[in-house]
Amino acid sequence: MTRRKVKTPRVVFRKLGREQAWGLATCDPSHPLVEIDSRLSPARELEVCVHESLHIALPEMSEREIDRVGKAVARVLWKINFRRVLLGKHTTPVRISK
Repeated sequence: MTRRKVKTPRVVFRKLGREQAWGLATCDPSHPLVEIDSRLSPARELEVCVHESLHIALPEMSEREIDRVGKAVARVLWKINFRRVLLGKHTTPVRISK
């Protein structure tokens, strides 16, 4: 089985009230996009980000499988204290490697 190379999706945070969704994934191969409702709690935000990213990486998986795997992965990431860090306007992120 050959794997196709998946571009890293652009992630956008915005209110998704009209769409009545917590997140959306656009699986365009040249411009993948993940949209996440900006009003979600941090834990739900992580879960939705993983879920929508799985849609882009593994489009052949069913919604039920993606939901199950996404929740499991998000639970592990949350348990090891994986969090999104919001940086101020005039701060520089820490450089981890060269």
